[in-house]
Amino acid sequence: MRFIDSDRAFPISSAVIHNGRMLEAVVTGIPDGSRAPVPGGAAAEMREAFRQLDPLLAEAGVDRFAICTARLYLHDVLADVAAVNAVWQDYFGDHPVVRRAYGVVLQSGMRVEAAFTAELP
Repeated sequence: MRFIDSDRAFPISSAVIHNGRMLEAVVTGIPDGSRAPVPGGAAAEMREAFRQLDPLLAEAGVDRFAICTARLYLHDVLADVAAVNAVWQDYFGDHPVVRRAYGVVLQSGMRVEAAFTAELP
């Protein structure tokens, strides 16, 4: 395994590469170095999550089109899914990622947490 963007103070990483063939990444709407999500609600947090995802993908040598599955954790799935869907469409275009969305209670005032799996060449 190869861990990417590991926290030096706590045993957690933003991503891991399994057997050189699969990347799994988890991103949130909280920018690095901050303790709170970006302002602007679920859409702004989803944009921030994608901003964090891009360098993780690049470090693994792929881009967003290598993503095959996603899990979205939304603080209020019914209220936030439409805003998240608009950002999702802008990011992925017609790339049909398999996605599941769950309503959950998130920490630190977050509205969105996202987990992605990508196939590596």
